[in-house]
Amino acid sequence: MKKLIIVLVTCLTGISLSAQFTAKMYFNSMGQEHVFTVFSSDAGYRYEFNENGQEGVIIVKEGSREIVILMPQQKMAMKGSADNPMSMANDPVGSYEYFRKDGTLKEIGTETINGVACIKMELWNENSNEYGQANQKLFTVWTSDKYNFPMKLINHIDGSNDMTMELKDIKVWTPDAMSFEIPEGYQVMELPGMMP
Repeated sequence: MKKLIIVLVTCLTGISLSAQFTAKMYFNSMGQEHVFTVFSSDAGYRYEFNENGQEGVIIVKEGSREIVILMPQQKMAMKGSADNPMSMANDPVGSYEYFRKDGTLKEIGTETINGVACIKMELWNENSNEYGQANQKLFTVWTSDKYNFPMKLINHIDGSNDMTMELKDIKVWTPDAMSFEIPEGYQVMELPGMMP
């Protein structure tokens, strides 16, 4: 009876407790390694970083094509389109999701990434897109049934220099009501062509 109640509550609330986690994200882009802390749940994901003394937070809500960048030291929030090429260059998962909607995923095997059993897949663009690319391997991605987030990905798109992202040190995390919201007192700016 207890088990049935837990399953019903989970189904009714839409919360997949196994998909809620925090981890270290190692993101290599243009020859530079960045280390973010990623927080993921069914509501969305956020990256927190501190580079050269500048703190920042990138927020992407589930189902939204908007990206929010928080600059806590300045109490500033910048909002813009997640489909903007400059935004996608700084959000490896957002970039993958953007190309996935028109691509073809091909399963090529299984691998374990940092202790997590994953399905290894390739994302191919078999039709010409707005960038003129056709029949090209766009991404190699490792996904897990346990987490609703890529455990590792490699971006093969021309000009990306095989950008990589990999998660390590995954731990259970429970979001609060403000995890994916702009904090009170922040100045909000709309920036259509922004770059975090």
